[in-house]
Amino acid sequence: MNKLNSKDLVTKKSGGEYLIELIYGDAFVSFQLSDGNCLGFYLKKTDLKKMILDLLFIKMTNYLPHSELICAEVKMIGMTSSLNLLEDYFVEKKFKSIKKIEKNCVIEVMFLPVVNKVRVSKEVAQTIILKSSPAKFKILIVDDSRTIRNILSRIFSSDQGLEVCAMAERPSEVEALILKHKPDVITLDIHMPEMDGVALLKIIGPKYNIPTVMISSISMAEGPMVLEALENGAIDYIQKPELSEIESVTPLIIEKVRTAAKANLSKSSRNLRSKTVQTTALCDLNSLIVLGSSTGGTEAIREIITALPDQIPPMLIVQHIPAVFSAAFAKRMNDLCPFEVKEAENGDEVRANRILIAPGGQQMKCVYKNGKAIVEINDDEPVNRFKPSVDYLFTSVAKNLYTSTIAVILTGMGKDGARGMLELRSLGVRTIAQDEFSSVVFGMPKEAIALGGAEFVEPLSDIAERITLLTKEKSSLKKIS
Repeated sequence: MNKLNSKDLVTKKSGGEYLIELIYGDAFVSFQLSDGNCLGFYLKKTDLKKMILDLLFIKMTNYLPHSELICAEVKMIGMTSSLNLLEDYFVEKKFKSIKKIEKNCVIEVMFLPVVNKVRVSKEVAQTIILKSSPAKFKILIVDDSRTIRNILSRIFSSDQGLEVCAMAERPSEVEALILKHKPDVITLDIHMPEMDGVALLKIIGPKYNIPTVMISSISMAEGPMVLEALENGAIDYIQKPELSEIESVTPLIIEKVRTAAKANLSKSSRNLRSKTVQTTALCDLNSLIVLGSSTGGTEAIREIITALPDQIPPMLIVQHIPAVFSAAFAKRMNDLCPFEVKEAENGDEVRANRILIAPGGQQMKCVYKNGKAIVEINDDEPVNRFKPSVDYLFTSVAKNLYTSTIAVILTGMGKDGARGMLELRSLGVRTIAQDEFSSVVFGMPKEAIALGGAEFVEPLSDIAERITLLTKEKSSLKKIS
């Protein structure tokens, strides 16, 4: 056997996960690691030498210097001689809980930690790895502009965890590409020939259940089209960047697409209808409800506010939303509710039976002037990279508490709102975080729970009822002058 060197090892990184592959002749070994745990491997050659494993171990420790490389479980399927060699090696390196299945034939095995399954195949292992590895999310770009397709392709190719598997110019091409490439995410334009992106989404959404991010250029007047896309299964919306903005918005586009790829559409609020609170149930109208959300939040908000009683305390909402359709979102909610829902304007009074939604691209805070609570809309800097920001709103409320307050954090990526919720809870505010099962993206609620800011963790379907119950309870707030 020829001497091996580091060039024989290929390492791919996807977020906190590593996929390390060794291809040597017809020998193939692959380790996937996440948070320091070796999750699986392939084995194909019977005379695999210890030198291969030594090199692999060196490569892993180089890429994961802070990892203990302790393996929770390794499942090994292969010929007896190879398994004995591997078993001795893992014992030497203090890996734990090794299981082996001996077979007198050459087969390959892949352990898929995401779905906790083992796949066994007699196909070429290298082919299986390249097609089935969760290290990269496959993206299908759908846009009639060649320029935009190329720009998005370059953006996604700059991230080690993403790859563009196909691009479509026309909606009529999309289904064939889905069947052929099985993408993890679709990016979809709205304005296209043959049919618009929303109409296409209505066809492919129920049929293929693939997370979709709308990337398009729309005007304020076309905001309802984005809402319609979100109501029909789109995970998120991104306004197409100008050429001069590409560099600055690249991280956001990558983050939103990666977030969408990890989203579980079965957790969509479409499948988790809220319990409608009886209209005879009375809220304490002197309470204040503040709510923040991000990815998946527009539909979650709709589920909650349409399940509330006919009369409600004032509510302030921050949804991470582009300026082009925050007004349309507020109008849509207003059409669905018996109380007023509007996009907040500077100086709007915070009063019962009114929901104020922060305008996209601006910050919203709650202040008191002349004995009345009002909102201030301003152009302050982003907080946690967001504008509007949940933490910005929550912090302003913490400075001006005088009555019963309830704070809610819903589905969304990142950690915006978590620290603000913790501050509010420390002052006696009742706090609610959406649970993992019902969250499209369990980021913001997870962070709030981890920090200790969430008093209650509820499924989306129960949050409206919990809000109503809490408004009836006596406040334990420390009054702040």
